[in-house]
Amino acid sequence: MPRFIAPLLAGLALSLSLPALAQGSVYRCTDPHGKVAYQSLPCTDAQTTRRVELDTRFVGGQAAPRLGEPPVTEPGEPGKNGDGPPEAPPAAPAPPAPPRVKLPAPTAQEAATWGKGTDVIVVSGYQASSQQTAVNITHPTRPVLLVLSSYLPVQWRVLPTPGTRIKAVLVSSYQQRSSVQAPPEVPVAQDELPHAIETANINFRQLLGKLHARYGVQAAVAFNGDYTLPGVVTVKGPFPADPALTREGVRPEAPRLPMSFDLVSADGRRIAWTNAGPADGKPQQAPLRSSGGTQAVALREDGQEAFALHGNGGELRWYPRGLAGGWTPLPPSKELPPLSWGNGLALDPATGILAIVSFGGEGHFYRYDTRKRTWLGARSLQDRDLMGLAFNPDTGGYVSMSNAAELVFFNGQGQLESVRSVAKLLPDLDSTYDRHNSRIDGLSVVARGKAVAILRMVKGAVTHIWTYEVATNRAQLTFKAPE
Repeated sequence: MPRFIAPLLAGLALSLSLPALAQGSVYRCTDPHGKVAYQSLPCTDAQTTRRVELDTRFVGGQAAPRLGEPPVTEPGEPGKNGDGPPEAPPAAPAPPAPPRVKLPAPTAQEAATWGKGTDVIVVSGYQASSQQTAVNITHPTRPVLLVLSSYLPVQWRVLPTPGTRIKAVLVSSYQQRSSVQAPPEVPVAQDELPHAIETANINFRQLLGKLHARYGVQAAVAFNGDYTLPGVVTVKGPFPADPALTREGVRPEAPRLPMSFDLVSADGRRIAWTNAGPADGKPQQAPLRSSGGTQAVALREDGQEAFALHGNGGELRWYPRGLAGGWTPLPPSKELPPLSWGNGLALDPATGILAIVSFGGEGHFYRYDTRKRTWLGARSLQDRDLMGLAFNPDTGGYVSMSNAAELVFFNGQGQLESVRSVAKLLPDLDSTYDRHNSRIDGLSVVARGKAVAILRMVKGAVTHIWTYEVATNRAQLTFKAPE
C-alpha cells in the first residue's frame, strides 16, 4: 500500500467514529508508550485520562475533539473555574533572605574603642521631614563610626556604598527611641546624646565631649545637621579638615595686647591672671568670684575691704575686714531706685567710688562713695541688660558687657559714651551657649588702657578669655581652658 494511503484511511476512520463519541463523554487516553486514543469509556489504569471539549465544526453540528489543543481538566481537578485549562505550576519560591544577626550589646570596654581607628560621622537634627531618613554614606578610606542623634524619634536607614565599612552606629533621641535599619553585620547601640543642628553651638561641644568620654572620640570628620532632616542625607568624602569638629575646637592665640590683672578667689584672695590665663602658667586651682553676676565682688587692692552683691543681686554688702569677716548691708538711699538684680561691681581704687549696674527692667548705673559712705546717684540704663562691670584706671571710665554681646562704655560719672557689638568678633563664642534657645551668660570684663578682656566664667572656672582692641575694633581668643 502506498505510504500516503495509510494516513488517509486513519483519518477517515476517525471521522466515521466522531458522531458516536459526540453522544457522550469523550476521553483522551494515552497509553504507557505515548499512543493517544479517543474513546467513550474512561481510560484504564495504565492510561492517562483527560476529558476534552467537543467542537461542532467537525460533524453535523455535533462536537468533536479539538485535536492538538489543551484539554480541559476533570471536575474537581485544579484549573480555572474548575473546568478551564490547568494553571501554570507555581514558581519555585525565592530563597529566603538571610536573617539579620542579632548582635549582642557591646560591653563598655568594647564600645570605648569605637572611636579609635575610625572616622566619626555625625548626622543630627531636631526632627525628620519624612517617615524615614536614609543616610547614604560613601567613605571607603577608613572605618566609620556613625552617630545619629535627634530630639524627636527618627526612623533611620543606613545605606553604605560598596567599600564603606561601618564599625558601629550610635543612635539617640530625647523623646522615645529612634529605630535604625543597618547592614546586618553592623552593631547598633542606643545612647543618650545631645542633638545639634550646627557645630557653632554648645550642644555640639557637649556631644563631642560625651563621645570622647564614652567612645574615645577626639574629633569628627563630617557633620550634617539641620533643624528638620531631609528624607535623604548624603555624606560623601573626602572631608576637609575643620577645627570646629575637634574636641579642642578653635585654638587660642597669643595676645597682641598683653594684660595683667587680679581675680578674686571664692575665699577672698587676689589671684594673679593675664589675658592668656593664670599668671603662673598652671591650670586654675581655686574657684573664683567675678565682677559680674549676682554674686559679684569688688575687693580693695590690699584685700582688707570688700563689697559684694548677695542673693539675687538685690542686696549690697560691705565687708570692712575682707570677705572672711562680718558685713553690713548698704541699701541705696530712698531718693534712688531700689536695687534689684544687681549684676556688676567695679571699684575705683584712687577715689574709692564703687559703681554698680543692675540687670532686668529699666536697669540703673549706681555710684557709691565708699570713703564718705554716701550714695552719689543712679542713671537709667534704658532697658539695657548688663553683665559685669570694670573700671579702667587708664581712662577713668567704665566698661560693661550686655547680654547681646555688646561692649558698653561709660565715663567716670556713669554716662553712656558708646556701644559696640562684638558678637561676631569673638571667635568660638557661639560654642559657649545655645543661641537658638538660651542667651549669652557668665561674661564679665576687665579693662586696661586700649584693651578689654572679656571673661567667661562657669561655676567659678574661667573657660574663655577674649581680648578686644578698642583702637582697631578687633578681638582674639587669647585663653581657653582644656575640656
